[in-house]
Amino acid sequence: MKQHLILIALLGSATVSAADWTLVPAGSTLAFESSYDGETFSASFGKFSPTIALDVARPEATSIEVDIDLGSVDSQNEERDDTLATPDFFWTGKFPSATFTTTGCKAGTAPGAIDCTAQLRIRDKTATLPFNLQFAAGGETATLKATASVDRIAFDVGTGDWADTDLIPRAVKISVDLKLQRKP
Repeated sequence: MKQHLILIALLGSATVSAADWTLVPAGSTLAFESSYDGETFSASFGKFSPTIALDVARPEATSIEVDIDLGSVDSQNEERDDTLATPDFFWTGKFPSATFTTTGCKAGTAPGAIDCTAQLRIRDKTATLPFNLQFAAGGETATLKATASVDRIAFDVGTGDWADTDLIPRAVKISVDLKLQRKP
């Protein structure tokens, strides 16, 4: 009887965790879109390190943490990238990375949808944001896609002359498209 209780306890605890996934860098993007003086531009981060535990059958066990190298931003415009590194924007000399951490998740309404709340830290500012993702797994591979809107002013991104929201909108659209591999 004691052995059966131990087996039940072990099996029961296995259902609490989610599957661990690693990033497949080729084809994965973490990007944002904004505009300057009415001209839309996109940029992506070349270096980011996610730690992902996720299973759509147990969305409440989802855990996502991402460390983003802000100095790896690429907007296809060297002058803009240099400006993004300054104290008026990311201030990469003092704050080289941003972090994203989910704080709670639940099943979304569509198949594969997971609705999370997350903490985003950029510079020395942290804010809570909704993060709704779409996850699709097929054997040992998966995709994770999401979009979110971030208030750049809440993070002191675009200060001084750049704080004018007529010049640069307050809302920045974030898009995530990750290719994943199940950890062995």
